[in-house]
Amino acid sequence: MRAKRKSPGFGVSIVMVVFIVFVMTFAGILAPNDPEKIDMSLRFSAPSTQMPLGADTYGRCVLSRLLYGTRYSIGLAALIIGAVVPLAVTLGLTAAYKGGVADRLFLLSCDISMAMPPTVLVLAIMGVMGNGISNLLFISIFSYWGWYGRMLRSYAQTELGKGYVVYAKTGGTSSAGIMLYHILPNILPNLIVLLSIGIGDAILMISGFSFLGIGLPPGTPEWGAMLAESKSTLLQAPQFAVYPGICVLFTVCAFNLLGEGLRFELSPYRKGPDYE
Repeated sequence: MRAKRKSPGFGVSIVMVVFIVFVMTFAGILAPNDPEKIDMSLRFSAPSTQMPLGADTYGRCVLSRLLYGTRYSIGLAALIIGAVVPLAVTLGLTAAYKGGVADRLFLLSCDISMAMPPTVLVLAIMGVMGNGISNLLFISIFSYWGWYGRMLRSYAQTELGKGYVVYAKTGGTSSAGIMLYHILPNILPNLIVLLSIGIGDAILMISGFSFLGIGLPPGTPEWGAMLAESKSTLLQAPQFAVYPGICVLFTVCAFNLLGEGLRFELSPYRKGPDYE
């Protein structure tokens, strides 16, 4: 018998995510300057003790903007996923358990949600409703919930065919009790993995929309918006595009590695002993 294998990137991903959450929580203390303060006399200033990464095209502290950017990029992504998951869990489990017309209507609504790419949907609705963070959040939630709902319905259907659900029904457990106390705990590991990977995906989406000038107001210290601002000075000061790009890459990799590590650690195939 040999020891169970460990996911090589799991520990690293935990350290990365803890570091990111720490920076997001204490950005106001860690930032050396006001991230939105404009001082044209400091335009393109070199790194110094006052501004460790220099100043951008408007004389704003780059490091401060990167630190505060965690609150916008990760905060908005967490808000989107946090709103999607309860909706997807409730509807997905109910559709899987009830079946019939309810299940068909649920699948149809998921197909509608997934039919149009989020970018096209955002541009279409923003053209009618106007630009704004609330509209961006609403559209993002609408685009995401169908995929999550389908996944959770699939997981729930797998559990419905198992013996413990049959025994619970035979014992007189209510439908809500079966879904809440029997099915949900058994699909929770898969849900946790989806949450972690989903946050990374949502960060990319938020940064992409901000790069296009959608959602957040101009001047917001968000990584995608910082990338967009750096386009006009890319040859003169390429580092202003590199810094936010590294932040996006680091954060997305951290949450994706965490999701893959959780998938490995929570796999039921690792519960038993591994024999030669």
